[in-house]
Parts: sequence; C-alpha cells; structure tokens
Amino acid sequence: MRNGRAAAGSERAGTLENEDGEALGFGYEWVTTCTVEAFVKRMQAMREGDPEGGEKPRPATAVRALHAFALKRPIDQLIDSARYFDYRDAVNVLATAALCRNIRQAADLAIRQGDAEREYGDDGRPRLTDGVIHDIACQRTVTDVAVFVRVCRDADKRELVERTMNAFTEPGSGRTNFDKALLYIALRDEECAEYAAEFLRRALVAIAGEGLPRTPETVPKEFHDLAGALHHLSPSERILEEWVDAQLQLDDRVHETRRIIAQLIATRTDIHDTLVEHVGRSRTRHDIAEICGQLARPPYSEKCAKIRKHAATRTRMEDLAEIVRIWHESDALNRTTRDLLADIVTRGTAADEGPRSLHELDSLDTALSNVNAPPECRRLLRLAAAAHTDGRSGTELVALLGKIERPRDRTRAAQTIAQRLAAHVLEHGDEAGLFVEYVRGLRTAGRTDAVYLACKELADPAHPVRPPTGSGAVIAEISAGLYTAGFPRDGWDLLERCLENEQRVTPEEVALIVERLRGTPTMQEEDRHFLLRATVGRWSDVRRREEAVTVLTWRGYEEEAREVIRSLR
Repeated sequence: MRNGRAAAGSERAGTLENEDGEALGFGYEWVTTCTVEAFVKRMQAMREGDPEGGEKPRPATAVRALHAFALKRPIDQLIDSARYFDYRDAVNVLATAALCRNIRQAADLAIRQGDAEREYGDDGRPRLTDGVIHDIACQRTVTDVAVFVRVCRDADKRELVERTMNAFTEPGSGRTNFDKALLYIALRDEECAEYAAEFLRRALVAIAGEGLPRTPETVPKEFHDLAGALHHLSPSERILEEWVDAQLQLDDRVHETRRIIAQLIATRTDIHDTLVEHVGRSRTRHDIAEICGQLARPPYSEKCAKIRKHAATRTRMEDLAEIVRIWHESDALNRTTRDLLADIVTRGTAADEGPRSLHELDSLDTALSNVNAPPECRRLLRLAAAAHTDGRSGTELVALLGKIERPRDRTRAAQTIAQRLAAHVLEHGDEAGLFVEYVRGLRTAGRTDAVYLACKELADPAHPVRPPTGSGAVIAEISAGLYTAGFPRDGWDLLERCLENEQRVTPEEVALIVERLRGTPTMQEEDRHFLLRATVGRWSDVRRREEAVTVLTWRGYEEEAREVIRSLR
C-alpha cells in the first residue's frame, strides 16, 4: 500500500471517453474557457432545444458537458461555480469530480467545499460536502478511501473523517463486511491506527444493530463475514480477539460487545474459527452464557456447540463449575446442560487426551456444590460421566455407576453402559478382558441387575443391529474369561443367550464358540454338550439347524454335532 499511496498522488485527472474508451476532448474544450454564467446558459439551451429553429433538445450532450466541466476545471473553480448551478447539477459536478479525479484531488475538493460551506453559511440547500463524502466512501476503492481519510486527518478535518466512516459503515452504503475488513487494514497501513480502531468499532456496532444475519440472497456469505475476512487478510494476528478483550473491560459496552461477538460468530465461514475458540477458552462464564444464549437456536446452534466444546477443555474445576451453573440457570441454554457436561467429561475439543479422570470428576462435583449450583447439575454430571465408556477401564465404569444415587437413573445408566460397552467390545475383538473386568467389578459391588443388562446387551441387544463379523468368537472369549474369573453362571448365561438367538448367531460362529469352549478347562464337557442341546438343538429354523450340524461335523466336532441332533429325538 506504500506504493499505492505514491501512485494515488500521480494519477492524471479523469478524461471524458466514449463507449470505446476514446477521449472526447474535442468539442468540449469550450467548458474550460467560458464563464460559469455562459456555461449554465449554454447547457440549458442544450436541454431545451429551439423548436422554432428546428433544433431538438440534447439532454445527453448537456450531461457530457457537465462531466467535462467537472474533470477539466480546477478545483477552486468547481467550488465557486457550485453556487451558480441548480442544486442537482452542482451535486452532479462535484460527485463526478470526487469519483473521477485522483483521490488527492477528491480530498482537496471535499476539504475546500466544506470550508466554503462554513464560510457562506446555510443557504437552505443540503450540504454538497455530504454528497462528496458519500460518493467517495461508497464508490471509490477501499485503498482510495484510506488515502482520503489520511489526507483529511493531516488537514485536521476530523469532521470529514467522522462523516466518511459513518457513510462507509451505514447499512445503505452497499459496502460488504469484506470491504470493511479491507479498509481497517488499509487505514493501519496509512498510519491511521487511531481511526482504524474507531472504524472497526463502528463497523462492529453497525453489525450488532442489524441483528443475527439472514441467509443472503445475492452476496456470497464470505462477504458478510467480517471475522473471516480479517483472518484471511492477516491470519497471524488476533485482531478481533484483542478488540473483544479490550471492549469487555468497559462496563458500558459489555452487552453490546457480546451481541457483536454473537453476530460475528454467526457469520463466520472459516473452518477454524479463532474467535469461537477464544470465547470458549478465555472469556468469563457470563460472556459465554450470553453469547451462546444468542446462538442457541437453529441455524446457529452448531456455533453454540463449538463454543461449548472449547469451554469444556478448561482445566480449573472452579471455572467449569461456574460455567455449568450459569449455563443451567439460563433459559436459553438450560436444555443443553446435559450436553455441556458430556463435553466436559470428554474434554470437548481436546478429546484426544482421553476422558476426565475420576479424581477430576470428583473435584468438579465438589466445585459444583461450592458454587451453589443446583443439585440437578451434579446429578447430570454423574450420569454423563457414567455414560462415557471410551477410554475407561471396567473398574472405572463400575465406580462411576456407583456414584449415581437414584435407582432409576442408575438403571438407565447401566443400560447405556451395556449398550456402548457391548458395541465397543464386539467391534474391537481384542478387548474381551474389558467386559470381564466390568462384570467382575459389578459382582463385587453387588450390582446384579447391571450384570444382567451387560450380558443381555452383548448377546441379545435391545436394539438389534447386524453383529460384526466374528462376534460369536468374541462372546466365547468373554465367556471363557468369566469362567476363569470365577463367574461360571455369568459365562453360562452369556453363552445361552447368544446360542439361543438363531437369527443373530450363524452356524459358522457356533463352530467358533465350540472351538473356544473346548480350550476352556473350567467348563466341563457334559455342560458344553447340554448347552448345545438346549440352544442350537432347539432352533426352530430346521434348515439353519442342519447347517450348524454340517459345519460342526466338517470342523471335526462330531460329538457336538451329535448332541445337536440328539436334542431332536
């Protein structure tokens, strides 16, 4: 932009051209030599024509003459002549000069016209300077506007700078938020840091006044995204984050700033939203609650969830407890308290680090009590902690289940654990020990009902889905582990449920189960034979039963095949 500044001062004045880009100097040189009174009369004659002499009106020629006048006359003559023109012609002349001359001349025009209006006082007409300012702010390039602001500042014309920024940010300016981001960057480069900061504030206040955005129909959403535009133009800076922190220190701007933040987040298009991350990880509980409250409903609820997940990464339990408390007390957010606690349990966007430890969860439980959070928050925390099975040992799952106080809640949590643990174990066939450890812990804690749910969900799920390949072998491995761990009744029940479910277990898996059970010294042969007679031997699907016999025989398990046949006699 330094080079651009130099170029702006060396631009030649605009020239009048035809539709092919050829200069139309010939025929309009007279506008530079005649008096203003003569020019006005000749222009009026062009518009009216001479009916008696057969001369038709030529309004378009008059327009081109005005254009030539605006480009060829010196600035001081334009300002003097504006008092002699009809107001509409004066506006046209000054607007043409403001848009077509180089930006330094346009700034000189605005400054001199403003001085002239103050000198001559109010003549009853709107100020022509306002039109010049509006046209420059709304139609010149952003870099031109930045140069214009600098020239006015250097001339100590603060009022012109203020009016330019207002015109640029007002809703009817036609300027997109991308334009505003460009001007902020350009103003800083023109060494107008003070005005750049004030301009950014005005632009953001204007955004907040518009309310949450509607889906744009004609302008790409990227051009409504001020936060994304600033990040695109200067990705290593944290422009908005620094502005937010400064504004939220001012008591009279807190609520306005929170509205602005919600608006910016709602329009953000970048995949990695640094403002969302900053709010979630760094701002106060009150900031988070108010901002998320404005984004809680569709189509912005996903943005709210992203802030929530960043907030859930915090390490200080007191901070998390305060966030949970105020979140739960918010009418707009109360229904998602369970989601917030689930995010906290899994560490939100830092889920790769694994779930919160039992010690951390106990500390958070205590912190919720210390900040006087409603008892419902502690209840929901315990439910969320118990329901998250990934990354937990069987012993931890039992301990978390035991912290749930209400029997009905505990039963629901046990059902959830059973479903998730069964799906995990069947998908990862090498983690049979996890299920065995869980059942052992439940038996030790006297949770008979939870053992029943776990085994049933593994062999005969409440919401049946197609089991993964090899699930029969996994169940056999778990059953063998239960026998070895001293829980033969649970091992037997698990196998019985599995083998009874003829629609779920395949003949091939029956053979795999038999193969594994033969290697289990704790299960007697007569028990194994009885199990097959009582389950596979009683399958109602004759074809499928006979197929199981065939597979067992082919695998060399003739005794087991005979036991299946025997049950039919």
